[in-house]
Amino acid sequence: DVFTITIDPKDAKDFDDALSLRKIGANLWELGVHIADVTHYVRPGSVIDEEAEKRATSIYLVDRTIPMLPERLSNELCSLRPNEEKLGFSVIFHLNDKAEVKKSRVARTVIKSDSRLTYEDAQTVIETGKGDFSTEILQMNELAKQLRARRFANGAINFDRYEVKFNLDEKGKPLGVYFKESK
Repeated sequence: DVFTITIDPKDAKDFDDALSLRKIGANLWELGVHIADVTHYVRPGSVIDEEAEKRATSIYLVDRTIPMLPERLSNELCSLRPNEEKLGFSVIFHLNDKAEVKKSRVARTVIKSDSRLTYEDAQTVIETGKGDFSTEILQMNELAKQLRARRFANGAINFDRYEVKFNLDEKGKPLGVYFKESK
């Protein structure tokens, strides 16, 4: 059994990516990065494929999202919701405790998420060390910090930015604005 979670904004409806982690040996981890496989449902040249190509991306507005794919696909059939088996494409890495990649592979997979976390949920676990799946989340964070440090040491550019968010009332009128910092 492989621990698998999605981490998305609290208002997300489509959970299209996931992370997994399991210990496979002394100082060795298997880390999976997964994305929903929409190709099972969207055939090349189909009407949905052509419309998705025109749209190119989902559009995230202040009060709603206009998905690239029909909502039934993006929010249901392909959404990596907890406790549901879904088809995916995955990159699986074998990493040691220093986050050095020892082996990797790309595969078609069946993903079953254990839990859906919000960014805030995951950040709380990282900051407090407490909460559901804290051991796994803290280990993923440790590996991520090492990979990030190595990327910057190798010349990556830091694009830290603030995201503008709006507080809306029940009618969709703005009540205020705030900036969310990437962590």
